[in-house]
Amino acid sequence: MSERINIYTNGACPGNHMSENKGGYGAIITRRGNKMLEISGGYRNTTNQRMELKATIESLKAIDPSYPVTVYSNSEYLIKGITEWMPKWIRKAKIEKNGDLWMELYHIVESFYSVEFLYAGGKDNEWSTVAARLAKRGYSNSNIAIDIKEPYSIKK
Repeated sequence: MSERINIYTNGACPGNHMSENKGGYGAIITRRGNKMLEISGGYRNTTNQRMELKATIESLKAIDPSYPVTVYSNSEYLIKGITEWMPKWIRKAKIEKNGDLWMELYHIVESFYSVEFLYAGGKDNEWSTVAARLAKRGYSNSNIAIDIKEPYSIKK
């Protein structure tokens, strides 16, 4: 079995839910306690929840799905959404918010050998701090695109 990869994610959105705002996402990917890759990006007119999801999506896209992965996040929305709520949403064929990103994340997670999600809130972890800094960097760029909510369909 391949060695486990750890991902620390963060989303940030000053002025969350305001019509004109900037949000960023950041992630740090590590193996054996060493940094492998940093990921950062941002959007205008977004929400913190979308940035939390985007951080996880973009980091998982950067990894070979044959590796077992642990995603650490301070977002209960992300963790409960993918581990508890997603199966209910699929059964009901309805996602209340951010369905485009939830379905993208769901399909990516399904392609992996093993992915676990753990809550990192309240921990003074250097990698979580780096992910938060990367999220802030993501929205600091002046050339970021507008966040477009894509149509989606729930496919089992």
